[in-house]
Amino acid sequence: MRQFHETCRRSLAGAFLAAALLLSACGGGGGPTSGGEDATPPPSPIPTPEPPSPPPHPLAKPLPTEIRGSQGSRYVGIGPAFANEGPDISDLETRSRRGAFAVGSGRWGDPLGRDGSVSAAEVVRFLRSFQTQNDREGGGDLVFVDFGAQKTLRIDSTAHVSERRAVIAALRNINTSLPWRHRILLGRDISERLATEDIPEDEIHVHFTDGREFWPELEEGEDYEPNVLGIGGSNFDREARRVLGGFTYVDRQAVGPNATRMEFVVAHEILHAWGMGAHVDPEAYPDALLAPHLPRDLNDVPRLWLTVEGEALLAEIKITPGTRASDLTVADLGPWEEDGFHLLGQTDLGGTAADTVQFGAGYRNGLGKPWAWGSVPATQLRDNPEMSGLRMATWAGSLLGFSGAGLPVAGDAEIGIDLASLRGRADFSELESWARETHPGVPGSGFRWGDGDLRYTIGVATEAGTEVFVSTFAAGDDPGMVTGAFVGARHEGAAGILEHPDLSAAFGAAR
Repeated sequence: MRQFHETCRRSLAGAFLAAALLLSACGGGGGPTSGGEDATPPPSPIPTPEPPSPPPHPLAKPLPTEIRGSQGSRYVGIGPAFANEGPDISDLETRSRRGAFAVGSGRWGDPLGRDGSVSAAEVVRFLRSFQTQNDREGGGDLVFVDFGAQKTLRIDSTAHVSERRAVIAALRNINTSLPWRHRILLGRDISERLATEDIPEDEIHVHFTDGREFWPELEEGEDYEPNVLGIGGSNFDREARRVLGGFTYVDRQAVGPNATRMEFVVAHEILHAWGMGAHVDPEAYPDALLAPHLPRDLNDVPRLWLTVEGEALLAEIKITPGTRASDLTVADLGPWEEDGFHLLGQTDLGGTAADTVQFGAGYRNGLGKPWAWGSVPATQLRDNPEMSGLRMATWAGSLLGFSGAGLPVAGDAEIGIDLASLRGRADFSELESWARETHPGVPGSGFRWGDGDLRYTIGVATEAGTEVFVSTFAAGDDPGMVTGAFVGARHEGAAGILEHPDLSAAFGAAR
């Protein structure tokens, strides 16, 4: 396990099994050892996701991508939706129209890297800095390992409401940087505290305690340092060389009531529990989630999908298990892109720039990142006078995104909400794909994607200061999930993202 300090202090690395871990590669292969054992052959660099297996628990489910507000919540964004996180339509070289929407496509990357784009050399520097810090803490050689099967995180039933919020925020942050089949699911609560070695395979257990009385015991003669805020570690199968279950303990008294501090600590420890058993060099990356101490001026938790740390998570999927961190080169990452291919759609809902709805997705290094953006309505749905007397409100528009293999996908989108129950449907139809880095053509000019349609049950909730709609995971829904928001002063638009095992897409629609 790893201890997380409020100030930079040497960890008791020699006492912790997880000190031998670094990171993962998908598929079989290398494992969490501190030696230089031979690695098995690498997996395919960009595997096509398979349909997910049934969740390990009845309530295990994915979580929506993070929803954010800006400028006093006048605008709402889902995913990398704000300035410099994605392109403007004027940045994309190919344009056309799809119904009421202007559509653009092309390669783009933010010149200052504010979209998270970094060079392969910078990713290697980040990953090798784990070894730098491990040497400083008195550890041995670090190697990349196999994360194993998809994990389900379960929260101790005694956790406070604010602590649950911190866990969910941390999971959203981590998951947005990962392909669908590597994301951590949220499962049902746990009612008892198991010994760390008894945690079931493919589960992560998260506990919040008052002090450290119930934390795992250390080796005889060892004790936790007084400024430790939390710990996290993994169990693993040494013969199979694979990370199994994981655990996290956070001292709520040591962290204090600050929500940002709690989210930072929880995200840090979940990453350790997931299988990342080392700390990054804080001298080179003082604000990283995996630094061994809290940043000096912590105003917000870094959004992984916009940082070199998030790119490093993605890169590790391609690294051959057993590769030593100190030996890592850019060649170990395989083909690496500093910019990506982007799709973007937009329309003016009310004739002004303030009521523009935008949506799109970028595809870079095997990961599609969908996003949606628009202005927050002036009222709640039920208070909108334009909807008075209506039973059902409907928004129709378009979808743009990428298959798991990076093929552009486009189709029709329709959102319907029953204004009495605030429940409804999200339907996507006429889904087609085209060749990689090809601008979506007119409807009917591509190849049918899957069976051509996806359908989800949705419900309305409030988040980031506005009404949103999210999947309710009803029986009969297709795999994946929908996260969206109503936009425009009078709910003229609906926009959001669709995340599916083989599709990362965004949509915009007009009422």
